Amino acid sequence: MTINTLSPIKILNAESRGYSKEAESILLSLGTLKTSDLNRESLIKTIPNYDVLIVRLGNHIDKEIIDAGLNLKAIVSATTGLNHIDVTYANQNNVKVLSLKGEHEFLKNISATAEHTIALLLSLMRNIPSANESVKKGYWDRNLFKGIEISGKTFGILGYGRIGTKVAKYAKAFGAKVIVYDIKNVIPEQKDIVVAKTIDELLENCEILSIHVPFNESNNQLLNKSQISKLPKNSIIINTSRGEIINEIDLLESLNSSRILGAALDVLTDEHINSASFSHPLIEYAKTHDNLILTPHVGGATYESMYKTEIFMANKLSNWIKSNTGSD
Repeated sequence: MTINTLSPIKILNAESRGYSKEAESILLSLGTLKTSDLNRESLIKTIPNYDVLIVRLGNHIDKEIIDAGLNLKAIVSATTGLNHIDVTYANQNNVKVLSLKGEHEFLKNISATAEHTIALLLSLMRNIPSANESVKKGYWDRNLFKGIEISGKTFGILGYGRIGTKVAKYAKAFGAKVIVYDIKNVIPEQKDIVVAKTIDELLENCEILSIHVPFNESNNQLLNKSQISKLPKNSIIINTSRGEIINEIDLLESLNSSRILGAALDVLTDEHINSASFSHPLIEYAKTHDNLILTPHVGGATYESMYKTEIFMANKLSNWIKSNTGSD
């Protein structure tokens, strides 16, 4: 693709709240920049005039939005997962999708999601949200919130990539025994980590299961009723990858029946629905049960990580534009 630079490149940052000023400076050096926070309807109305669209996770960039982008040449998303963008349709329409996917060297220094995994686990195991609410209501009763420890537990990690390896390091620091399995990669034997040969071996031997696999069609509902049933009774499930990895109806059934002790999720299926009234069976369950904690996909949302990734992606866009410039 060749970009005509006879007129300034028009960039639309459709989810710009809190965006790095340094990254904005890089974008301004490339052309004109509009910063806003647009819902789906506003985005469809605005996008026809722009060459580049920058998003986070607030909008689902599907066929309708891509078709509305009459001049669209690139979509930029500072994420590793891309199930919020119809990448296939974008490619078919000569729209380049730029993301953090595959940027392994850069991502080695990003710890936010791994840290949030442990935060979710501690919140669940130590009853932190409900204890906090109790204190705010005027109570001070520690006996209501007796927790359990990570130390001594068998901590299973499904997906031993960048995030999984960081989580393993943190788990060992807490005194857990770590067992890992990766669907795609062969993991060398390690002195202080058990490497499971199959996913069943992982599930059957872990009291805590933390999920760190990218979403693709082969992983869709990877953890279903059959797989959950292989976990020891009273296990805990943590998911900071993508909601589609888990069959959420099966998870809900396992929580209701006390088949598992609890779950903490940073992701849900269909979370891209941009609505103030977004509802979901797991959200409804969490309103009346303390054994499920939900956060709105904030795993990577730290000031440090977003600052670094936004600058990185602005430079990646700059390099892509420079390598594709020309005139008609």
